[in-house]
Amino acid sequence: MTDSSYDSQVNSKLNKLRSAYRSRLNEELERISEQAQEAHIHDDRGEALAKLRHRLHKLAGSAGTFGFHQLGNHARYLEQQVQRWINQSEPVKPQELQQLNEELSDLARHLGSDEALSSAVGVESTEQSADSNSPAIALIERDSILADYIAHQLESFGFRVQSYQDPHELLNNDQGGIDLLLLDHRAGASEVAETPTDHWRALLREVACPVIFMGGHEDFQVRLEAVRAGAEGYFVKPLNIPNVAAKITRSIRKRHQGEERVLIIDDDVDLLAYLNTVLTHAGMTVETLQDPSHLLDRTSSFQPELVLLDLHMPEVSGDELAAMLRQFEKWNNLPILYLTQEQDQQERAHALMRGGDGFINKPVGEEFLIKTCRNRVRRLRDMQQAIALDGLTGLLRHANIKEALGTELQGAARSGNPLSVVMLDIDHFKHVNDTYGHALGDVVISTVGTLLTQHFRRSDRLGRYGGEEFVAVLPNCDANAAERLVNRLREAFAEIKFVDRETSFSCSLSAGIADTRNFPGLMGEQLLELADAALYTSKQNGRNCVSVAPAQ
Repeated sequence: MTDSSYDSQVNSKLNKLRSAYRSRLNEELERISEQAQEAHIHDDRGEALAKLRHRLHKLAGSAGTFGFHQLGNHARYLEQQVQRWINQSEPVKPQELQQLNEELSDLARHLGSDEALSSAVGVESTEQSADSNSPAIALIERDSILADYIAHQLESFGFRVQSYQDPHELLNNDQGGIDLLLLDHRAGASEVAETPTDHWRALLREVACPVIFMGGHEDFQVRLEAVRAGAEGYFVKPLNIPNVAAKITRSIRKRHQGEERVLIIDDDVDLLAYLNTVLTHAGMTVETLQDPSHLLDRTSSFQPELVLLDLHMPEVSGDELAAMLRQFEKWNNLPILYLTQEQDQQERAHALMRGGDGFINKPVGEEFLIKTCRNRVRRLRDMQQAIALDGLTGLLRHANIKEALGTELQGAARSGNPLSVVMLDIDHFKHVNDTYGHALGDVVISTVGTLLTQHFRRSDRLGRYGGEEFVAVLPNCDANAAERLVNRLREAFAEIKFVDRETSFSCSLSAGIADTRNFPGLMGEQLLELADAALYTSKQNGRNCVSVAPAQ
């Protein structure tokens, strides 16, 4: 399972980056010591302490990424101590500064301890060429060596990464091809001052893609800055690259979930036309209904993700329609908002108890309408994903992938197009758990989940079947095309190197494929059994290969 040929590549890019970082550490520790001495000598210590805190913060953020965990932790401890002195009103005592100098000398000792362990925790890979259709990530990181290191690891998951040292470099270039922005929250800030919230609000105002922050530490303030800047996440250095890659994948895919489906029921023809125009122009798919008696049929055929109901109509009230929908389990979680001028609190409370989730007051403002509808649909999708998706991999759970297979088989039967079912399994996974522990085993599993999402199409249905076993349902794809796709995935996974503190290892995948062209008319369970038998053939043939179920 260990890739000895990879280990022999002493001149690999990642090793060079780690060596380059290590070679400058001694100089960095000397500069920290000089900065501490300056704070000890000068009466006005505010600026010197701020610069010292900045250097410690930078060291704390980068050291762990390259495997120097004890050094990074001690730097963070010292950074917090200096920050407390900066925040306090009384002057720092000379004996406190003397104590700081003694503790700074421990940085070198922690560096030596880290070198005795000499490893990082994470993933690495050989050089891979990303497909032109792969998601493009803009990485903003001031430390060029660290930026190269992070970029190379993200590229192992199939992302295309372009690095910048300052956000203005990105803003001055065309951002049209960027799918996500990953940035150090102190990039572009001064050496001394904290990054103000307005700094990121102004810089990111023109950025249309999702944004994820990363930083050397985590506290309420930096997370608040990230939220106010519109970021979708915040990761603390040293980065857990599989987790970051999974978050990037989810954020990008969320933008391509399709138009929100909204059903509107109101007896006012003019209002229906207005609401339809506003929401359609905002990119939503809208159906309107003036006759409430068609509610159940229209809801079944349209499958809305949000229902807007007029609370007061001539023949039936909106809360009665809401109560009717709630009688069906499949619509029990469907968001329902009342359109109303009703201000009586008792009436509104009664309407909520009948099954509504909230109100949109008439007259309806365009911006409020759009944002309210979009937020309700987004929350529904988040809830549905939390129920349907495996928390570790972000793929469909066992029951949901089997249901998806049934749905896709029906579509394949109607269209006449082929469909392939793939069963994948991580080779010797029990050995991984027994040797390296379940935590690193989870990293291996989550890596497969992210790679599956990256290497297959948005139309493909991907699931974690159980443990270390996965299923891919590939519509409009025969066994030959599926074999090519799975082999690319298998090769990419085999190139990833999982790194423990004291050792490193690689894993491989085995796979089996069955398609409807070779096996027409079979049920989902039968195709899964054939794919599983082909997977067993791959295991018998030495693993790390793909087998196709032979036509009967």
